Amino acid sequence: MVEKNKILKWLEYYTQSPHKPGVYWFMNAKGGVIYVGKAKDLKNRLASYTQLTQLHGKTKLMVMEAMSLKFEVQESELVALLVEAELIRLHQPQYNILLKDDKTPLYIYVTRDIYPQVKTIRKKEVKRLMVREGLTKQDIFGPYQSAYRAKEILKMVRPIFRWCDHPMTGKQLSISAVQKEGPIVRPCFYYHIGRCSGACLGKISPQEYQKMIDQLRKFLAGKSTEVLRFFKERMRTASEDTEYELAAQYRDGIRLIEGFLKPTFKIKPDLQLPKLYESIVHEGLLHLRKEIRQFYSLSKDYPLHRIEGFDVSNIQGKNAAVSMVVFTEGKPDKANYRLFNIKSIDTPNDYHMMKEAISRRQKHPEWGQPSLILIDGGRGQLRSALSVWNWEVPVVSIVKNPDRLVIPIFEDPTQPSMTNIKYHFVHFPVDHPTLILLQQIRDESHRFAKKQHTKLRNKNIIS
Repeated sequence: MVEKNKILKWLEYYTQSPHKPGVYWFMNAKGGVIYVGKAKDLKNRLASYTQLTQLHGKTKLMVMEAMSLKFEVQESELVALLVEAELIRLHQPQYNILLKDDKTPLYIYVTRDIYPQVKTIRKKEVKRLMVREGLTKQDIFGPYQSAYRAKEILKMVRPIFRWCDHPMTGKQLSISAVQKEGPIVRPCFYYHIGRCSGACLGKISPQEYQKMIDQLRKFLAGKSTEVLRFFKERMRTASEDTEYELAAQYRDGIRLIEGFLKPTFKIKPDLQLPKLYESIVHEGLLHLRKEIRQFYSLSKDYPLHRIEGFDVSNIQGKNAAVSMVVFTEGKPDKANYRLFNIKSIDTPNDYHMMKEAISRRQKHPEWGQPSLILIDGGRGQLRSALSVWNWEVPVVSIVKNPDRLVIPIFEDPTQPSMTNIKYHFVHFPVDHPTLILLQQIRDESHRFAKKQHTKLRNKNIIS
């Protein structure tokens, strides 16, 4: 039985919400996120949770477990959809089912047929499709890290661009033109509900259909201003020609575009997400795990309890030292810092020095198992560390100008090989919690290495 004061609490949250699109999330007594949702109308959606006697199954269990509810208004339902998908993938809430295990990025692509179709494809099939069908980057959009999100986007914009899933082929068009007996195929499902322009019946010319598909390409590429301009011009022309039904279609399209998306917004995987936790460190670790999981075979709740940062300090190879700093739960753990004095080489070769330190680190399992290794440097330093790293722990680096995360990409993440290794650069906003965390680890490893290098140099000067 739900207590009366809890009912009043939900009513309090409900009354504070506006009639606007947005995302919302429930948190349990321990401060953990247990559900993330999106709504076209926040007040109406949150009001449904106050009808406690009508809730069933997991929804009722969730409401009974939840101790707080928060929300954030978004500029449109489409933006709310994208933010919801990213938050679910990031936080892995207990009561969300969709999106959590969707690991393979999905792309939206447009075919090169007489009547182009709009489809989705997995990342591993993109290159093969480009070769087989002659598609270019202008025909493929993404990646979207969730199939659910990509399909929801298409579902929401279909009333605007009204493409056809089963258009007439060139052969069918030729036969129809010769026989002049009207359509030789049945209309598709979407034609019956007004979300297909009639390409399945030959009711729209390939040229006119292609113009609408071109506008869809621009919309998916984030060029919504151009799309709105096209629709407004078409609406004006249709109205002047007394084609009022056609003008009304363009008018509805304009309203939908303006309702879904502001001209400045682009449909892309990277969004400025609301922070669900007050702890910046916690948020930083969550985002860091999300980025790494895209390229490493890690569990969805892979812990980043212990991050080890490495940096090399020397002057022309002299008095070289490599630092190993440890951040436990995102905070410096100075009791576990270690130093490696490099004596095998006294010439400038940071790559060799990093290899030596990483090799020596692996000889000390008693120090504890790291969750992640962070190298200070670019691809060269990262590759040097990877060449001698044998533990099943991900290794990444942070490079300067501007500061960004570097993640190695292996053909088979379960069996990393130095052959054909590629690198993925992640550019975070300057105030992003993950970037702040990475910079702290980098700066601390640099400070610690430089301190030891200075100590060795002064010692040699005195001696």
